[in-house]
Amino acid sequence: MIDSLSSPDLLPASETNMAAFWSSYGRAPGCRLVSTPNLVWFYTGIPHPLFNGVVSIKAPMVEALSAYDSLKQLIASDHAPALWWIGSNSKPEDLSAALSDRGLQAAGEVPGMAIDLAALDSKPQAMANFSVAAIDTFAMQMQWARTAAIGTGLSDAAAEAMAHVEATLADPAYRAQRRFLGLLNGVPVATSALVLDAGVAGVYAVATLPDARGKGIGTYMTAVALGAARLQGYRVAILQSSSMGHSIYRKMGFRDVCTYRLLVQS
Repeated sequence: MIDSLSSPDLLPASETNMAAFWSSYGRAPGCRLVSTPNLVWFYTGIPHPLFNGVVSIKAPMVEALSAYDSLKQLIASDHAPALWWIGSNSKPEDLSAALSDRGLQAAGEVPGMAIDLAALDSKPQAMANFSVAAIDTFAMQMQWARTAAIGTGLSDAAAEAMAHVEATLADPAYRAQRRFLGLLNGVPVATSALVLDAGVAGVYAVATLPDARGKGIGTYMTAVALGAARLQGYRVAILQSSSMGHSIYRKMGFRDVCTYRLLVQS
């Protein structure tokens, strides 16, 4: 268990946790997952780069380029782009340059953040007419995915494809994760997810529908996941922040601990 933000194991644990979240999609029927100690990549065919690509790599260049070639073949068939997450622990060190030489496009940088769970309030403050449901049926999985996709800004086609894939997930690793659906006046408007893996608690898919923003719902959904992690005895939580959420997470007590460089293969 990672017990502090200063632990030298925090960054490797964060990458392992992130790979655990995305790997579930690679195990869906008709999807592809390659997971070794050196490399984790997956491909779903969902037409958005978040749902295809390399999420962890500490491999020799020949292995990295083999993954590039495999993704190239899948992209040629399904026409869905893929995303490479290049972090501080990624290897080989010249991987970004090698991928850029092969035509991958820079897609910005994403801060990896972490928080000491001991600093949290015991539970989030109640919100009027707002409730949170845990996901426990295939129909709810589909609703959760559709809400997360729209709240993230995915296209209608990508949202429907994500909902279809999510509704097929049933393996034990997926079931060990927790997904939360936020309802305002009984209507789904927000999501979050929790992954307990590698000694840290990973928070993912924090999203709110545009019409429900500005009410503190994103903060609430994040706090719900963090509270559940603390009840399980976890000391440190991590996430990868969007530009929209970064200031909100800072106010909650998260701190930047690393940066991921994103490259799109299409």
